[in-house]
Amino acid sequence: MKNAQMVKTRTRSNALVTERVGTDTIQGAVVGVGAMAAGLVGAWSVSCLVAGVIAVGGPIALVTSWFGAVTGI
Repeated sequence: MKNAQMVKTRTRSNALVTERVGTDTIQGAVVGVGAMAAGLVGAWSVSCLVAGVIAVGGPIALVTSWFGAVTGI
């Protein structure tokens, strides 16, 4: 049986390897869409509160009506 030596060889390359091409743009777009959706939900909730205040007759009446609906009185 012959003893064979194992030789490790390193090869150097100057090539730039990118695994995720274009994901920064996609991530930015997803964050923008999420922020826009959150803004729309916030605007919708504020408009619902304003409509409720107008329909009931004032902010104090809205709070008393809300507590009455939650407690069932």
